Amino acid sequence: MGFLDPRNLSWALALAVLALIYLRSRSRPTIEVSSLMLFDEVPAPVASVRHVRIDPLFWLEVAALTALVLAVAGLYAMEPARAGHGRSHALVFDLGAGMSAHQNDTSSLGEAKQSAREIIDAAPLGDEFSVITYALEAQVRVPQTQNLEAVRNAIDDLKAFAVPAHASALAAAMMRARGSSEIELFTDRPPSPRAIGDARMATQLHMHQVAHGDDNVAVVSLDPGIVDSSKGRAVLRNFSVKPRLAEVAIELDGHEAYHETLMFAPREQVVVPFGPLLAGGLLTAHILTPDAIAADNQRWVYAPSVRAGHALVLSPDASVRDDLARVLLAINPNFQIETADPAKYTPDKSAMRPFEAVVMHDCYLPGVPTDSTLLIYPPAKVPPTARIPGLVISDKTSPALLGNDRNEPAGDQAIVLAHARVLTLPEWMEAIAVGSRPGDLDLIPLAAIGRIPGGRIGILAFDIRDHLLLDPDRLDALVVAVSLIKRLTTPDNVQIVPTGSFASVPVVGPAQITSPDGSTMTVAPDKWGRVRLRPLEAGRYAIAAGGQTIDVFANYYDASESDLASIAAVPEATATSIAPEHASSAGPSQVQPLLLILAALALGAFFVESAILARHAARRWGLRHV
Repeated sequence: MGFLDPRNLSWALALAVLALIYLRSRSRPTIEVSSLMLFDEVPAPVASVRHVRIDPLFWLEVAALTALVLAVAGLYAMEPARAGHGRSHALVFDLGAGMSAHQNDTSSLGEAKQSAREIIDAAPLGDEFSVITYALEAQVRVPQTQNLEAVRNAIDDLKAFAVPAHASALAAAMMRARGSSEIELFTDRPPSPRAIGDARMATQLHMHQVAHGDDNVAVVSLDPGIVDSSKGRAVLRNFSVKPRLAEVAIELDGHEAYHETLMFAPREQVVVPFGPLLAGGLLTAHILTPDAIAADNQRWVYAPSVRAGHALVLSPDASVRDDLARVLLAINPNFQIETADPAKYTPDKSAMRPFEAVVMHDCYLPGVPTDSTLLIYPPAKVPPTARIPGLVISDKTSPALLGNDRNEPAGDQAIVLAHARVLTLPEWMEAIAVGSRPGDLDLIPLAAIGRIPGGRIGILAFDIRDHLLLDPDRLDALVVAVSLIKRLTTPDNVQIVPTGSFASVPVVGPAQITSPDGSTMTVAPDKWGRVRLRPLEAGRYAIAAGGQTIDVFANYYDASESDLASIAAVPEATATSIAPEHASSAGPSQVQPLLLILAALALGAFFVESAILARHAARRWGLRHV
C-alpha cells in the first residue's frame, strides 16, 4: 500500500490538536460544592495536578481523525484486477524515428495507433487508460482516465520524431506505467530486458511489435571540402538486405552541384565525391527516391566562403601563433592573418576595421572589434570589461578529452590534456566537448560556444602549447578546434544542429518560430536576449524577429534507428504477453483507493461516540436533557 499524495498527511496535525485539548481539559481538577456561600470566607482548596485519564471517547476520536487523515492522503491497496471491474491500462508508444518507417502506405506508428484503438474499443465499461510516450525522454500525454474520447484524441495526435528512442527513456516510461494493471507497449523493436525489468516485477506487459520493411537509404555525412581547392564528399548507406536504386542531388544555395542515380549493393556504404565548390554557402544533400524513413534523406552543412577576411591571433607564445595561423588558413585559405604578442599589441583604432575572427590564447584583450571571439586557455580572471556575462574560470586541471558526443569514462585511448581550465558556463553557452578528471565521475566542459546580441563567443579550455593541434597522435584536439572555429565563422542568420540538441538564437523582441511541418509558435526572449528551441523534426526552422529571419537546419542520422534490417523481421504486427515475475494466481494488481472504507470507519467511530455521550447524559440528567 502507499499514498497517492503524501503531502496531505499534514492533516495529521489534527491529532496533536486533539491531544492538547484533552491534556488541557483533564489536567484541571473539578470541585463540587453543595451551595454558593456568598458571605462566608472559605479558603480555597489546594488542587494538586493529577494524571490525565484517557477515556474511550478519546480513542474513538483519535480513530475517527486518523481514518479521515488517511482518506484525504489517498491511502490505497493493490488488489487483483478483474475484467469489467475498472482495470487500468497504460498505452506506451515508442516515438523514435524508426516508428515513422512506411510500408504499403502505412507507418509503423499508424499500425500501433490502430492496435491501440482496437484495445480501447474492446475494453469493458469502467476500464481506465493512460497514454505515455518516449523517445529522448518519457512523457505522460494523458493520465489515467475513463474519458475514452480524450484518450483517442491523444493517440490521434501522436507523431514520430527524428530522434533515436533511448533505453533510459523507455525505462522511465515503464516506471510511470507500473501502477497500471496492464501495460500495452507499442514499438518496432524488442525492448532490452533491463529497460522493462521494473515493470515486469508486478505488472502484466503486452508488447506489440509493429511490422515494417527495411527499404531505407540514408545520408550519413556531408563534407563540403574547401571552396576552389578540394572536393567535397557525401557518404550514403543502404541499410536494406536487397539492392537499391537511389537518386541523389546535392545543391549549393539552390544551385545543383551534383545529381546522379546510384545503385547500392545490399548493406553497402558509398562515398560520393563532388566539386570542388566554386563558392561558399548552404550545402544540401537529398535522397530524392522515397524510402522507409524520410528524416535521414537530407542533410545540411555550411561551406565556408573563401573571400578575403581579416583574422587576429594573439598569444604570448610564438609557436602557438604559428600553429593557429596554419589552422585558420586550412579553414579559409584567403584569410589575412595578423599575429601579435598581447603584451606588445596596440590596436590602431583610427584605422581599425572589424575582424572576421579574433583568437586569443592565454590572454584576454578587451576592445578588439569583432563578431566572433575564440578564447583558448583563457586566464583565470577575465576582466569585468569582458562581454562574457556569467562565465567563471577557475584553476588548472589535467582532464581526458572525451569529444562532443560521448559521456562514458575515459578509456586508454582518450587524450590526456596536460593543462586545462575548469569552466563554469553561463546558461547561454553550449558545451560541445567534455572531459573527465582522474578519480572524478563528473564531466567538465572543454569546448563551448554561445551567441548573444553582443556577438559569438567560443572557448577552448585546454592549452595548445607543444604543437597539440598538429600532433597526429592527438587529432581529437584538432577536430574539436576546427569544429568550433567553423561554427564561429558561420553567418549569423544560419545555424546547423543535430535533432534533439538545443539551439540558441539571439533575437530582438518576440520571435515567431515556423517548424518544418508548417506549425508556428511565438516565444519571448530570455534575459540574455535569445530564444532556445529543441528541434525534434529534421528540416528547416525559421525564426523571425526584429525584421530578420534566422534559419536553423536540423540534421538527423542515427544508425540504430535507420538500420531497419537489424530488427527481427515480423510479417505483421504481433503482440506478446510478458507475465510479471511475481504474478499471483489472482492476476495482475491495480491501485484500489480506500477512501470509502476509511470514511465509513470514521463515521462509525463518530456514531459510537455519539451513542456513548447520549447514554451518559441519560443516566445523569434523564432523557429530557439528551
